[in-house]
Amino acid sequence: MELEILNYRYPGHEAPAISGVGLTVAPASLTLVAGGSGSGKSTLAGIMAGYLPGRTGGQLAGSISLAGQTLKYDGGAQPYVVDLRQWVRHVAYVPQNARSYLSMVRSTVEEELAFGLENVGVPRAEMAARIQSIAGRFHLGPLLQRDPARLSGGQERLVAIAAAAVTDAGVLVLDEPLAGLDEPAAARVAATVRGLRDAGTAVVILTSVLDTRLSDAGHALLLENGQSVAEGMPAVRQGAEAAGVVVPGEPAPAWGGTSSRSPERAARGATVVPAGGGPGEPESTGGGPVLRYRNVGFSYPDPERNVRRSRLARGRRRDVSGGAERAAKRRLLDTVRFAVHAGECVALTGPNGTGKTTLLKMALGLIAPDTGSVSVAGRDTAEASVGQLAKTAGLLFQNPADQLFERSVLHEVSFGPPGSRPAPAAVRQALDACGLTGLEDEHPYELSVSRRRLVALATVLARRPALMVLDEPTVSLDGHGRKLLGRILAAATGGGAAVLLSTHDKEFAGAHCQRVVELGRQHALPHEAAAPEGISAPDGTSFR
Repeated sequence: MELEILNYRYPGHEAPAISGVGLTVAPASLTLVAGGSGSGKSTLAGIMAGYLPGRTGGQLAGSISLAGQTLKYDGGAQPYVVDLRQWVRHVAYVPQNARSYLSMVRSTVEEELAFGLENVGVPRAEMAARIQSIAGRFHLGPLLQRDPARLSGGQERLVAIAAAAVTDAGVLVLDEPLAGLDEPAAARVAATVRGLRDAGTAVVILTSVLDTRLSDAGHALLLENGQSVAEGMPAVRQGAEAAGVVVPGEPAPAWGGTSSRSPERAARGATVVPAGGGPGEPESTGGGPVLRYRNVGFSYPDPERNVRRSRLARGRRRDVSGGAERAAKRRLLDTVRFAVHAGECVALTGPNGTGKTTLLKMALGLIAPDTGSVSVAGRDTAEASVGQLAKTAGLLFQNPADQLFERSVLHEVSFGPPGSRPAPAAVRQALDACGLTGLEDEHPYELSVSRRRLVALATVLARRPALMVLDEPTVSLDGHGRKLLGRILAAATGGGAAVLLSTHDKEFAGAHCQRVVELGRQHALPHEAAAPEGISAPDGTSFR
């Protein structure tokens, strides 16, 4: 594939989203395109995938060569529209929102992996062989009979990448492929990328984080304001931080301020405590408990007995099903207990699929525990409605698409039921805190994914909750966005709010959280570890 992009403009925008970018993608190559929010990465990916300009009304000037054919665009309002049915045979594309790549109409992960192969008529025997091969590469065996709607965000991304890779397209375009993945999953993606390259596939990765696993890219570009400002890995690394790209290993400001701590020291600054099985509540530097989990247990139905549920059942906001429905079940959480106090920020970490999102949703009553209890401001969530709990707690969903539905940023942040809408002053402060001033009239879905997440965060801030529950808030945020988030956390806890956030970003957690609750540890550390003594709960939860 070869691209020569003179400029691309979205409908209604005078300034080009991307201009003056040329890219040649050779077989068996790895190309890295780095950039911050709004740099043009996703626009470039959309052009490569054939979606842009399409029928969007966008205007493209330049040319694209693929599979021996060249398409030339003159910047007109009625550009050539590619046949996506043929294009996807050559280019497989997983966007930042990995869920949008999956059909979500299949009842198992195995069927999702087969979906694209069925559409191009791959023989059944070959299809089965390909699925088993890709499942082995990504260690998806335990997930093959799982309902895709029941996957964690990280598992969802892993399955989407596997579903793209199984097509054997000559070019694989991955937008933020490592976002939200735990260490083992990220390593599997990196290893699979190497394997695909060895087999002749060209891989293009677009990212706002310079992960060391991608440092062997043969070609690298740094985008800023829609233009290429550096080429080659040394030059990209040198200009990355100024362009808003996260460079792991760089010192992170602690509590929204300036810090000279190394990342290793920052990580040690956050005390890791047990989520369950310990002799008592962990110590806290904050005020009274705002959120408390007491011996919480939870199970999902056994994946071996997974059956397709109706859309209505999937759409229920509050899961209060009893033990009879879960007679055959997969234990997810067991005797989890910890508290989050006023004025402190606590990070919830652990591998993909260990129940982090489930625990967060329990704080708003969206999911009820099988055993134990969850309380917010002293009130048992089982005895309160979601609306009542929302007066105290605000939830940032892992996927902004689950949270954004209004036609403008201002309407989105101002939304609320009659009698409980946020005050105009609070809306203005939330917009300013999230760096959204001047974007009030923009449609949320016309913003970059990073800014979309900040819009969703602003909807939480505007209500000024006593408890902020944030699910993977750093995913898709560039370096500038993470600094904003750090300042927001500092201001919130400084004002007495309690914050519980889930994350795989240990550097961010170490710099901005006082405590880290870790799920899914399979072993206890030596008894010399910091008090309380090293203990492993039945669900594998432990602490350092």
